[in-house]
Amino acid sequence: MFDTCHEAIDRLAAVNRPGQFAVMENAINHLVACPAVTQLLIRGSFARGTSDRLSDVDLVVGVAPSAFAEFVNMLDALAVTEFGAIMPGWPDKIVPRMGGLGYVHLIEADGKLHQLDLYVAPSDRIDDITASTHGHIIYTTPHAKHETSDPAVAQFVTDHLATPPTCEQLIVEALVLGWMIHKRIARGQKFMAYAETHMLHTAARSLIRTALSPRTVFYGWYHLDTDIGATPIGRSCLRELEVLITSPPTPTVASLKNSIERILALAQRAAPDAVSPLRLSIDAYLHHLDLG
Repeated sequence: MFDTCHEAIDRLAAVNRPGQFAVMENAINHLVACPAVTQLLIRGSFARGTSDRLSDVDLVVGVAPSAFAEFVNMLDALAVTEFGAIMPGWPDKIVPRMGGLGYVHLIEADGKLHQLDLYVAPSDRIDDITASTHGHIIYTTPHAKHETSDPAVAQFVTDHLATPPTCEQLIVEALVLGWMIHKRIARGQKFMAYAETHMLHTAARSLIRTALSPRTVFYGWYHLDTDIGATPIGRSCLRELEVLITSPPTPTVASLKNSIERILALAQRAAPDAVSPLRLSIDAYLHHLDLG
């Protein structure tokens, strides 16, 4: 009788296990199989023991400096083919700068979408990152401590951070931010929802500028009317942007749905060539977001 009860409890625990654990285990299994990976660190709510079923999985990936650039360049392919990512990763603009590069991936697992944050850093930076994030090392190779810093890695990181995003990357950014805002609304995190909504509007503005005026001498929100509004398509995009930025600063589910619809319409109008390769990703995203 005891064995039967124990087995029943195990089955019940497996059914109720948060989906993020499957995402985490799968990512870890594939990452440790990569010869370039020297350390893995869990940080964020899972490291603090405060995670819930909406929490994202935060991993820091230590990579041998000699393989750093190659690993970063193949990360999207790894995430899509092995982790279950539905689109390319978003180069994270929120994560602190810790000597590496951060990416946010939306992962499909067990019929649901989960957020996987990967921060890729050269192995010689992992001790400092562990101390600053209060994370937990879960994997290390014997030779990890013997890796020395490489100025080429620092330059690679600097160049990546300074490279303007493409239209496709800005569309991905808007979708990822929409996912994050949806979680903020569900948790009642109004201040974070406000901050990320501003980032969403900025991504929409950057998409218009990048698509319609890539060589502009103007920056940010300056001279949009004269720079972008000189053509019919530009004026149409600016009207969409105006409606977007007048939506509630602290979003609701309804206003978020409207914002995402407007951004996708704007993207189709301004940058159809960037939307086309993301079409299946966008369909999967909208299916999982399910704003009603």
